[in-house]
Amino acid sequence: MTLSADIKLELGSFRLAAKIAAPGDGITVLFGPSGGGKSTLLSVLAGLRRANGTIQLGGHRLDKRPPHLRGIGLVFQDARLFPHLSVRQNIAYAWKRAPEHKRPGIEEVAKFFDISAQLDRPVTNLSGGEKSRVALARAVAAAPDFLLLDEPFAALDGQRRRAFIRVLAEMHCNYRLPMMVVTHNIDDAAALATHLVALKDGQVVAEGSFVDTSRMRQFQTLLDIADIGTAIPATSLRSSHGGRSLWLRADQVLLAAEQPRAISARNVLEGEVRAVTPENEGSRLVELETKAGLVLSRVTPDAADELGLEPGKRAWALVKAHAL
Repeated sequence: MTLSADIKLELGSFRLAAKIAAPGDGITVLFGPSGGGKSTLLSVLAGLRRANGTIQLGGHRLDKRPPHLRGIGLVFQDARLFPHLSVRQNIAYAWKRAPEHKRPGIEEVAKFFDISAQLDRPVTNLSGGEKSRVALARAVAAAPDFLLLDEPFAALDGQRRRAFIRVLAEMHCNYRLPMMVVTHNIDDAAALATHLVALKDGQVVAEGSFVDTSRMRQFQTLLDIADIGTAIPATSLRSSHGGRSLWLRADQVLLAAEQPRAISARNVLEGEVRAVTPENEGSRLVELETKAGLVLSRVTPDAADELGLEPGKRAWALVKAHAL
């Protein structure tokens, strides 16, 4: 059930002109810098803000429908739970508005999100992570056809953030729920995304499968220089991070001109140098094609010369597990 849109909206000096197609069989990440229009686009898709153009879900026009008849759920960054209601009452509020034939059980949803013990507690007594789970449970209880999430883990960090990302991935699989997740964190995007939409200054600058699109120059220009890298399947590297893919930064990768032996690095990838590109800062960005996919490494000009790094040369990429 693809969610597609071709919309235009002017808000003062800001202009949103976006044409997207989010597949219904995966997780779409809407990525871009702050102020690029990501939250505005979600508001338009959900019907909270009017715009010119068309919005379709599964081939059905939505742009003329009110928000509650679009079949689209929206989870905000700050959860926005009803503070005067308990956890159960917050979930039940959405559950009552879901089509009867699609309603999941409240107890079932609470068990899935590991909040059964909190059902009768006031939401004001919950931690940030618990509130985020309740917001997800409420969204699932509404039985939407497509779920939009606006940086739902922005207030979380470390292990809590990674745990929440795992919950999103499991929720997608368990409820077969297509999702679009907004983030400007490349690690979160790599862990979740099958599809990528990159937004800058209200314009879509790149769109497609995450692995392919994240390699495009127009996407890489959205990243801070320290974040430039590539997505590697999580199963190809030793790491405790988990997720669908790992974002391997160029600064995390060491190169060797000979096969390394007796080293502490847990990840060693053999490959062929495809390109060596000078960067503005004077460094060299080396592209290495490996069995795990394309790997980037940032080295000094002296290192590139001493190792003889040039297209066609064999090289080995070394990555410490704790760096991921």
